Amino acid sequence: MVHKKNTNKNIISTTLKLAETIPWQKITIDGIAQAEKIESSALLEIYPSKLSILDAFNRQLDAEIIQEFASIEKLGSVRDQLFDILMARFDLLNRYKIAVKLIYKETVPFDPLASAYGLNSLIKSMKIVLNIAGIPTCTLLGFMKTKILSAIFMRSFIAWLGDDSTDMAKTMAILDSDLVKVENFSNAITNTCGYKRQ
Repeated sequence: MVHKKNTNKNIISTTLKLAETIPWQKITIDGIAQAEKIESSALLEIYPSKLSILDAFNRQLDAEIIQEFASIEKLGSVRDQLFDILMARFDLLNRYKIAVKLIYKETVPFDPLASAYGLNSLIKSMKIVLNIAGIPTCTLLGFMKTKILSAIFMRSFIAWLGDDSTDMAKTMAILDSDLVKVENFSNAITNTCGYKRQ
């Protein structure tokens, strides 16, 4: 099992490394297998397509976020927690920024399948973020919150793509602003409906 996990991580790492210098559309399963020094058939048994490798990369980020916040005591408001979790995700993405930036530019505008794949992965990830913050996502309200957080993350992600600062100031500013707006809207709805916070 450890060997398989290491192999999977290596394949993801190799694919992202290739994406730094080769246009995504020109990267092939055979090319990834050759760079990883394994048979194409063996690679296809693990990942049947390039998109499945990107999906695995997203799950790898999810697992790292879960591990990072599993033992951290929940402090501050829900907004503060969501901000910290999402910024931690951007910290992880920073390691692969060149590859992620190039893949995004070469898929989203031109590849509907890749866009749909990415959106599905994003929604799964935002469910995990909300769950870490103690927010259930299995209800209709939870579904709506997942969609809203997905939109917030995408706005911040687009800002992150062009954010060359060392402290991700632009990314943080947009993320914080959007989370504040949603929090204020939620508070306004709560007060209008006559509910009191505990």
